[in-house]
Amino acid sequence: MAAVAQLRLSAPDPIVLHNGSGSVAVRVFNLGTSVLPLALRAGDFVDDTSQASLPGATITFTSANGAVPGYVLPGAELDLEAIVSHLSGAGVASAPVFSGANQLGQLQAVEADAAMDLSVSGPGGPGARLALVNGANTEIAVKNNDAIAYPLDWSFLMDGRSLQSGELQVAPYGTAHVELLPTPDLYSWVDYLRPAKKSGQLLLALHGPPEVPREVLPQRTLEVNVLMQRLNAALTSLWWHIFVMAVLLLGGLLSLVGNSVLPNMLRKIQLRRQLVELGEHIRSLSPRADPFLKTLLRMERKRMELLLSHCWSIAPSAGETLDNVSLLIARQSKRLKAVERLDDLRRRLDEVAVTAPPSITEEIFIKLQQAAVQVHTFGLTDEEIHTADRTLDSVDKSFALLDDTDALARMIATNFRDLKVRQKFLPYSYYNDLKAALPGLFELLNQPFDDFRNIPRQMMFAVDFGISAIQMAFDYAILRAGTASAAGAQQGARERLQARQKELVELLGTLSWPALHDLRALVQEMRENIYEEDVLQEISTQGQAKIVYEPRTVRAFAPILFSIRFKDPRFNDAAVLKRLSFKWEFPNEMLDQEWKICHFFQGNEFQRGEGRVVTVSVRVESYKPLDAAAKGDGKEAARALRNSLSATIEVMRPERPTYSRAFAEAMRFLIAFGVALAALLSGVLEQIDKLDFVPGVIAILLLGFGVDTIKNLLVQTSRKAAG
Repeated sequence: MAAVAQLRLSAPDPIVLHNGSGSVAVRVFNLGTSVLPLALRAGDFVDDTSQASLPGATITFTSANGAVPGYVLPGAELDLEAIVSHLSGAGVASAPVFSGANQLGQLQAVEADAAMDLSVSGPGGPGARLALVNGANTEIAVKNNDAIAYPLDWSFLMDGRSLQSGELQVAPYGTAHVELLPTPDLYSWVDYLRPAKKSGQLLLALHGPPEVPREVLPQRTLEVNVLMQRLNAALTSLWWHIFVMAVLLLGGLLSLVGNSVLPNMLRKIQLRRQLVELGEHIRSLSPRADPFLKTLLRMERKRMELLLSHCWSIAPSAGETLDNVSLLIARQSKRLKAVERLDDLRRRLDEVAVTAPPSITEEIFIKLQQAAVQVHTFGLTDEEIHTADRTLDSVDKSFALLDDTDALARMIATNFRDLKVRQKFLPYSYYNDLKAALPGLFELLNQPFDDFRNIPRQMMFAVDFGISAIQMAFDYAILRAGTASAAGAQQGARERLQARQKELVELLGTLSWPALHDLRALVQEMRENIYEEDVLQEISTQGQAKIVYEPRTVRAFAPILFSIRFKDPRFNDAAVLKRLSFKWEFPNEMLDQEWKICHFFQGNEFQRGEGRVVTVSVRVESYKPLDAAAKGDGKEAARALRNSLSATIEVMRPERPTYSRAFAEAMRFLIAFGVALAALLSGVLEQIDKLDFVPGVIAILLLGFGVDTIKNLLVQTSRKAAG
């Protein structure tokens, strides 16, 4: 009995049922030291709410091979699938799982298709409004029309925001009450005048296990008709008269708003909509998109949002500001279009890189990099966009070449003939050890691939890869033969080069374009005699490397180009920098990018009392394990090598907007508005009190047009004086 008790069943996720059926992955553990028999069976499901038994459900267990083994080896884990069917009568239920007489665990099921026939009973339902009295408890009666008990999570929404929430248990065919306590923030100023009739939403969702997303669980929304009652009749009448006076005063602004403010507001709405669409497109870019360009797009969008937020629709300069934002949106839309096209072409490259000839893949990759650099400039011009488009058009032509089997075969045959010519002039002793290590690769040289008709479509990738790989092997052989050895115990360039021959052979033998890409980078490292550990050593040496940034004056929402600069110029732009990992850490953000990065500050990175200085750091890591020869100490690196740099930067605070011009315009308007207001207070208000509502509104509109006329006269006079 104790041995059997060592069996455990783990079901981390509940079973999500659809029409009473569903499945979930479970795992059986043998925690003992001996083989244990396994005879799985499940007990009856029990409703988690009512604790009522739910007979009739069937539970079966299957493995990947079909049948469930009859035993579990010591320390073993057995992955199974539990399948439930014909379970009804509960929203959330649980069932124990046994092996023989011993309980191993428990399964929990949630019915995602529960009917949830619930309704509002009494006030709040159809034909009767529920009075929400400020500060008084109010109950909503929820009636269950099903024979199933429901554990519910409820939330009451009004005007699109959640007001209160809680949990609720509803018995079969029973009624439960949701208690609300209205707060003053639920009421608007209109409710001081006359109570508003509104419609709230009571959101009811099945209370399931936390592992199940709420979107999967059944939900029900009930409309609740409410009356926003806040004050008694006397106070409501008082506030109503005050409101009439306020409407009379506000009427004077109608013409002004319609003639000057409203057009600017509509244009701002249109520009904000364009910015939202721009942001959605930026967020939809895949991780393949150029990080530099994504940063530029995000920064420009933030700058345009800032311009719009500081643009007053009533200000005379609003039109000029909106024109500027419109031009910026047009320019960034062009950049975004190029970035999206780059992203799509990179996706296509990832798809074809597995089967396409590596030489074509490398050509496409280089062109995509060139196109990305062509739109890196901060002040993007139309000519730069056209240049990038032409580069991307050539990429499309390269993709089209992949569909031309005859042209591909001819290209590969030409490359093969070039390889054979090079082989004739290369001494065999230069590469005989490489041929011995990779006989299958060098066997390619003995094949009749100089005739394109001998290269079928199915072999194009392998043949083209072999040609490129052997060319790189020849490059290495020539480089090795021409590299001098160091005297004594010191490790020279030749020894350092040979120490990485093992990695080179592994890449030569890996039939993939990424391996060929890494191979080219490795050979370039050998040419430069600069490797990962050299860069990390330079960074760790005081004064040999530092973080630099341009421009030197850092302002909020301005692009800053960060990079690592070495005292030894050989390390700047070295090929090895592309094979290292650079993790840049900015205030409130960490970015995993290259050794050069574009970033911008928003002006809110400062902590109170810390001034305007922020710290930027970069952690440089090499995850490639070093072999004994490369490391030079006879041991193999067991962990990643890393070093860090940091720099402090002073960020200029954003300039505060000046309001002198807006103040002058406001004073000019107030002079005109004051004249009309004096007329209103001297007798017009008494006349309006004698009129009905509609004639009173007409009087307000006439006064408003009069106020705007005076204001326009003042504005025209000032413009003539300025002219």
